[in-house]
Amino acid sequence: MQVEYGGIKASGGKLFIIISLIGTIGGGLWGFFELVKRYEDMEATISEYVAPDLSGFDKRLEVFDTQLQEKLKSIDTDVSALKELVANAQETARDIRTDIKNEVGEQSDQIAAIDKRSRADGLETREAMRNAEKEVRDLIADTSKRWDDKLTKVDSQIEALETKLDKKITKALENPLAAMTKAK
Repeated sequence: MQVEYGGIKASGGKLFIIISLIGTIGGGLWGFFELVKRYEDMEATISEYVAPDLSGFDKRLEVFDTQLQEKLKSIDTDVSALKELVANAQETARDIRTDIKNEVGEQSDQIAAIDKRSRADGLETREAMRNAEKEVRDLIADTSKRWDDKLTKVDSQIEALETKLDKKITKALENPLAAMTKAK
């Protein structure tokens, strides 16, 4: 089977390489958009938080309010760190996409050169194509591993942040001073 597009002919192993590469790029983009969606969902949840009204209490409650403000500043710091992490992930995704484009272009050039030489020496060409396919597989495996590592790191940091936020909210809700507001 042979396909021709824009004056370039591709067949067999080349089609497999192109399809595999497109699948890898698509998977990487999907993973990136899932990460952005998780971030947006978390940011919406955080922005919906409404602090309780503590205006009618005495000086002890003012101390509690000061502590609560410090905790909120800590949460803001954590959200800022997460935003920075997402920005770094976006930059990494752009770098990986650029690297893949460059390497795909280089591989396409190498395959074209191998095709021309194959008319003269079939055995040498088959060996060169096997080497090129191995390089692409290694590149795909490397890229996939880098994405997996980055996404695992981002997921663990998001989980750690969620755990930290849950603990802070639970601690604030379990505070005995908060129970006083319910009694009044």
